[in-house]
Amino acid sequence: MPQLTEKHFYKYIKCPLWLYFDEHEDEKKLHDPLMDRLQEDGLLDDLQRKLISDRDFSEVEIEDVEEAFIKTIKLMKEGVQTIYHGVLVHGHWVGRPDVLEKVQGKSKLGDHYYVAADFKRNRRLRKEYMFQGAFYAELLRLIQGAKPAQGYVIDPDGEVMEYLIEDFESQFHLSLDVIERIMAGKRPAHFVTSGCKQSPWHKQCQLEAVECNDISLLNRVFVSEVEALRRAGISNISAFSKMDIDELEKKVPDISSDRLILLREQATAITQEKHIVLEPVKFPPADRELYFDIESDPLRDIDYLFGILEVEGEKSTYNSFLAKKPEDEGKAWQEFIDFMRSRAGLPIYHYGWFEIEVVRRLGQKYGTDEKVLNEIENNMIDLLPMIREKIIFPVYFYSLKDIAQYLGFKWRHPEASGANSVLWFEEYLGNRRKTSVLKRVVDYNEDDVRATWLVKKWCAEQEAE
Repeated sequence: MPQLTEKHFYKYIKCPLWLYFDEHEDEKKLHDPLMDRLQEDGLLDDLQRKLISDRDFSEVEIEDVEEAFIKTIKLMKEGVQTIYHGVLVHGHWVGRPDVLEKVQGKSKLGDHYYVAADFKRNRRLRKEYMFQGAFYAELLRLIQGAKPAQGYVIDPDGEVMEYLIEDFESQFHLSLDVIERIMAGKRPAHFVTSGCKQSPWHKQCQLEAVECNDISLLNRVFVSEVEALRRAGISNISAFSKMDIDELEKKVPDISSDRLILLREQATAITQEKHIVLEPVKFPPADRELYFDIESDPLRDIDYLFGILEVEGEKSTYNSFLAKKPEDEGKAWQEFIDFMRSRAGLPIYHYGWFEIEVVRRLGQKYGTDEKVLNEIENNMIDLLPMIREKIIFPVYFYSLKDIAQYLGFKWRHPEASGANSVLWFEEYLGNRRKTSVLKRVVDYNEDDVRATWLVKKWCAEQEAE
């Protein structure tokens, strides 16, 4: 029986087929350890150790699972306060929580028992984190005879986020049952989401869905909607696009008429490989505009490159504020702020929520003048929600890369992506002489802001059909 670990819950939430392909495909994907950590929202060990440096902890540094488990049990019986990288085993279940922390209470161990915590880069609790915590709690119940009531996640600032295991325990057990069945060979149905992009099997998964024209390829369709459509015998995008709305309302009463119309429009756009403009996108008039994109290394919890494209008419100038080492983040941020002070009042276009979140977080971290921060934030314009509601693109995802590539934009580097940008930066940090790798990161950032400009410019020219 293959091992079931906390990683299975993360993969299941992102893409159930990820689990299936890992277990049952003859082809085996080679995994870059840094990419694995990146895909799982983890932090580098150095940063983890820094976050618990004020504690006296014992680390389990054994590769063999059974030996590591024996060492972990020994430390638990001794009542060590903090166990770093412990291993929990019961049957084919194997859990590797980042931290096991001793608390007072009765268990097989005596007058104490252990709770588990993971380090995660996201500063918000996510469903997959809580499922992983519930898995640790089950393992601890079986091993120490006492089940923790709470789970814990430690963010990059060292803040501890806690949650009650019982609040979602039924969901956890349902997911556990599905995961066990997938591992035993039951193939899950297609359901393509943005989470699938994190999977090393993404291209294969999407290709299979495209070949059967699967209904789950519709952008932002809900699981419940896909299930309702399939129950009504509708699983093909092309067939769905040709159906009469009255017929659809009768066949799929669980989905509102407005929603059915929108989903059918998406199906039509994909089938005809043509965008549909529902209404024009209105932008504020300006002689000069800024286009903004940030490169971050979540493994180290740093934001190391702030890229700005300044546009006046058809003339454009790219400006980058780069931290060549992690400790220079504050310097690069201040240079960016000084630049923005000199461009006060200009609209600042970006794509997605990330840039505004970073501006708020770094502003607080470095004590930036609140007036300057407010000026920047008030002028930031997120293109994604503006275009999502008004233009239907014949794409499966509304990422910048998907939209810009549809419009004809090409990134300079074929392997350019947010994940690879992180790996390139890490490669550079490992060998500072690899300046060509760092240039690749800067090129990627410049291409991103130029792609954002192209998308905005194209949208501004569209008329409603």
